[in-house]
Amino acid sequence: MLKKFIAGVTLLCAATAANAASIEQQFDVASESTNFQSVIGFNLFDSMGGTRVLDSVSFSIDGFVSGSAEVESRDAQAATLVTTLEATLTLSSNLVADALVVTIPSVSNTFNATAFDGSLDFAGSSGVSYDDLGATQSESASYTDAAVLAAFTGLGQMNFDFDATATSSATGAGNIVSGFVSNAGGLITVIYNYTDVPAMNVSAPSSVALLGFGLLAFAGLRKSRK
Repeated sequence: MLKKFIAGVTLLCAATAANAASIEQQFDVASESTNFQSVIGFNLFDSMGGTRVLDSVSFSIDGFVSGSAEVESRDAQAATLVTTLEATLTLSSNLVADALVVTIPSVSNTFNATAFDGSLDFAGSSGVSYDDLGATQSESASYTDAAVLAAFTGLGQMNFDFDATATSSATGAGNIVSGFVSNAGGLITVIYNYTDVPAMNVSAPSSVALLGFGLLAFAGLRKSRK
């Protein structure tokens, strides 16, 4: 009889055990000329009256940059020119002081230039042009700090800022002329990882049954002692 009582308690606990789960939200920022900011709305984490506990929140950017680059050396001697088409993509929120996640997609090309050939045309032996450049880069960050989790818990929506800043560069010669055209965008993902803790709900019949099991177990122990 005692074994049956323990089994009954085990089943009751299993029925009310906590379960891990997650909520994922995504927003696609379309390609646009760099040096822009987009405001993105995401839902806050709903604790459902306290029956769901937020364990961590993750942010990620699957970013990309595309465009063209051109460079010309005007030095009187040969030089190795390196062009880098690049954008810095940042996700931030006024709920948190620092940037939530940053990714920097970039693509570089190297050109061995001669002394300036006398024509500033980004061609010939001292200059070069690159078209149809592109690169992707993904970064993510996860937060478990209580203050951060509290900031993203509630009802309604919050706003995130997505910034795409051009950070392209050209190096390699003392006298250099360069130009870039860049576009950027990315897929933004927010994931709430939480524990679902159902409220303990023991019905009256169940309470009576548990009490009955307890009395029977107690009676059994007394009988065995005799």
